[in-house]
Amino acid sequence: MGRQLVSVGGPRQRVTLALLALNANRVTSVDDLVDALWDSAPPSTARAQVQTCISALRKLFADHGGVAAIRTRPPGYLLEIAATELDSAEFAELVTAARDQADQRRLAEAAATLSRALALWRGPVLADIDSELVRRGAAAFEDGRLAAVEERVRLDLALGRHEDILGELAGLVEQHPLHERLARFRMIALYRSGRQADALETGRRTRTALVQELGIEPGQELRDLETAILTRDPALDLSGIKIPVQLSVRAGPAPRPAPAGERPVVPRQLPASIGDFTGRERLIAEIMTVLSGESDLATAYAVRIVTISGKGGVGKSSLAVRVAHQLGGVYPDGVLYGGLQHLSGTDDPTPKLLARFLRALGVGATTMPDNVPERAELYRSLLADKRLLVVLDDVSDEEQVLPLLPGSSTCAVIATSRVRLSGLLGAHSIDVDVFDTANSMELLAKIIGRKRVRVERDTAVELVNLCGGLPLALRIAGARLASRPHWRIAGLVRRLEDEASRLDELTVRGVGLRSNIDLTYRSLTAPAKRLFRLFAVIRSTDFPAWTAAALLDCDIGTAEDVLETLVDAQLLDAVEMPGEQVRYRFHRLIRICAMERLVETETLDERNQALARVLGGWLALAEHAHRQEFGGDYLVLHGTAPRWRPPGEAADLPESRPTEWWDAERDALLAAIRQAAAAGLDELCWDLALTAMTLFEIRGYYDHWRATAQTGLEVTVRAGNRTGRAAMLLSLGCLHLAQQRLTEAQRCLTEALDLFRAGGNVHGRALVLSNLAIVDGLLGRSPEMLSRYDEALTLMRAVGDRMGEAQVLAGVAGYRADEGDTGSAGQLLDEALAICREVGCRRGEAEVRHRVAHLHLDANQTDLAHRELDRVLVIVREVGDRIGEVHGLYGLGLVLHREGRLDSAETSLLLALGLARRLGERMKEAQALHLLGEIGLDRGDRTTGAELLGQARVLLAGLESKQATRLRTRLEKKMSAPAGDSGSGADCNMA
Repeated sequence: MGRQLVSVGGPRQRVTLALLALNANRVTSVDDLVDALWDSAPPSTARAQVQTCISALRKLFADHGGVAAIRTRPPGYLLEIAATELDSAEFAELVTAARDQADQRRLAEAAATLSRALALWRGPVLADIDSELVRRGAAAFEDGRLAAVEERVRLDLALGRHEDILGELAGLVEQHPLHERLARFRMIALYRSGRQADALETGRRTRTALVQELGIEPGQELRDLETAILTRDPALDLSGIKIPVQLSVRAGPAPRPAPAGERPVVPRQLPASIGDFTGRERLIAEIMTVLSGESDLATAYAVRIVTISGKGGVGKSSLAVRVAHQLGGVYPDGVLYGGLQHLSGTDDPTPKLLARFLRALGVGATTMPDNVPERAELYRSLLADKRLLVVLDDVSDEEQVLPLLPGSSTCAVIATSRVRLSGLLGAHSIDVDVFDTANSMELLAKIIGRKRVRVERDTAVELVNLCGGLPLALRIAGARLASRPHWRIAGLVRRLEDEASRLDELTVRGVGLRSNIDLTYRSLTAPAKRLFRLFAVIRSTDFPAWTAAALLDCDIGTAEDVLETLVDAQLLDAVEMPGEQVRYRFHRLIRICAMERLVETETLDERNQALARVLGGWLALAEHAHRQEFGGDYLVLHGTAPRWRPPGEAADLPESRPTEWWDAERDALLAAIRQAAAAGLDELCWDLALTAMTLFEIRGYYDHWRATAQTGLEVTVRAGNRTGRAAMLLSLGCLHLAQQRLTEAQRCLTEALDLFRAGGNVHGRALVLSNLAIVDGLLGRSPEMLSRYDEALTLMRAVGDRMGEAQVLAGVAGYRADEGDTGSAGQLLDEALAICREVGCRRGEAEVRHRVAHLHLDANQTDLAHRELDRVLVIVREVGDRIGEVHGLYGLGLVLHREGRLDSAETSLLLALGLARRLGERMKEAQALHLLGEIGLDRGDRTTGAELLGQARVLLAGLESKQATRLRTRLEKKMSAPAGDSGSGADCNMA
């Protein structure tokens, strides 16, 4: 019989048939049909009306050839239909076939098979059915369709068909703006089609959508792809997408029949799996593979053990129970289950649990051994010829598990614990982490209903963030909302925003998060308890290992042993950062519990002393990093605040690249500066803020620079600390100078100079004078500049600031070069370069070499200028000086333009432009735009050239320097010139 369109009837019959079809060849209960038809408010005649719908559908099938039959099967009905009559079944078969073809590397066949499967779709599944239950079922089909689309697109990319699928990908990304994988596919297709800018724009739009809709940043894969596109990574060619191996789980062998007349004991002790179980698909697949796969020769005699660890409330028990249910067919002789924390009345729960297991296996009271070793021997004997799974929940340590391990390789064990059971040799370890935002939202929707989440989506995201992705916290919050349908999510969010009462709010009907965390806390040793409490002193989101030594005031080795105890107990998370650095952090809710214990146990004086040691430790390390960067205590002032160093050893001291240490500690340093200010530690605050200026300046972290300098200024003003106040004004003046706000720079620096003079601080005066000289030079006040440079040089030499001396010499050399006195400029730069090499300041060497390149370019020695700039770029990239890299790239573009190599010049300038924009370097951004516009005019593209020159003029409008004014005047003349006048007038000032 051919296909034909048939009217199913009214809305209820369509809903009924839809749900039966979703469960084709499986029983659909009457209760489910009632829920689908009326949601939560069925009439008293609901079951009778379901029967009426079923009768009508049976008649419909009979009238049209009986392609399917509806059978009555308790507790409901079964739609019996051949797979060939269901598009969904045919679709699933084709997808399976495509996966097999892909596994065999038959990529073209796999793509064609998926195209045939997708051609079966004629629109959204059951789109006209008004039923929440049906919509949930249909969503799974839509997910399957989208997964097939993704797989086919991936195969097309692997086959080099990127241009053929650009249009389709554009529609898919538009339809699914939050789908990162589709966005990545489109970015790859665009990049391979020569559209690098469009590829990056797709990534930018996806990031914007994720931030605006979900409040989250894109994943690491998308960020890595953006970097690869920017650097034209060869990995993006046709070999860049790999075909994953599909994972399949084999069922275990069929159970052996029991001997005749013997009735086997088959324990089934598993508790029910929760109905709203969410996520964990990857972990389930991993556990299933370990416990159901075939053994190799090396493990043929070993008991398979999986340990599941994670912090309290993360869902370890739920995962263990769910996967144990799924393994029922693999272990037909039963499941033994025991919760060790729930066994009361004894310090050691193992004897009780062994006795329970033995009774479940048929051992009577009269034959039960008295002691644990004999019980364990009998237990192993009874399991020797069985395929049985043992689930041990909430284990405290390995000693509890060992007597409960079967001796036969046909059995398996799943053990959950708040600590990592690393002492169980040969066990496969699973770490359960908190939920991401997507899974958290899904769990919340299952608990309180999708409609409530949909109505207050943004507020729901806030709620899951406050719960930190911890499933227990989400369940408690969800249970409170579910029991109060009149509550809005926003109301609970307001309650949870107060940290002091958050754990009180996360309690429902005797279940509370605080008691769950306390259970782990009480099991710690006294030193570990104290460290757990003291870590709450630190306000940074994460912290390095040495902070444990500072908090306990002991050596690092002892502190790390205690620290790892907290990590093993899942009260602290160890996070591997870039550069193989390991840092530690609290879950936000566990931190609140630590703070409560801190206030209860430690005195205010003890808390303050611990804080002062940690902050003093960061100051000592920041000083060390600065010395490595500049070759000594140059270009910086220090105060009298106490430093903390671990007894007899160094604490994570920065190595040859201190910039990496600065970056790793950036957030921690910001938090430390704020904490020092809040605690009234003004001397420590300004010292740390001024020392951290090293990081902010070379990396272009201007917002952090401003925030910390302002914080330091406020606390020193309150404390009447004149030296600290002057130091912070110096810092703010340098910041304004870096951003070309010359009026503000002069105001701050002049006030700092007066304070340093009044306090007799010679070094402070020298630093301020050298920066005021730069301001004078930028404003075209040469006599004042030279006078300040002369005084600063004398003072720098008096206090022994070698790098301060080198900077002054380089500044004067710049003036001499602008005046045409290249001989004097060269001598001064040689002196400055010698100092940089003597003290080992690579960054200073790069700055001086940049000025040397300027000299060569003025003399039209482009080959020598090019060589110096290549050295500059090597150095600034080695030391992580991003501001220096901007200047170096722009200078190289200038040299290449002078040489007539327009394509190479454009590439260098585009890199400089992108980096300048990210760092907020407006002057260099304007100069790069200007030179790019000149290149456009050189090529005869007046439209592009004029547009770029116009952008440069807009940027220059807000800059005060003489250089900016000169360039702005040149641009205005250029843009008002006749159309035929396209002569280049590029600014050759590389400073």
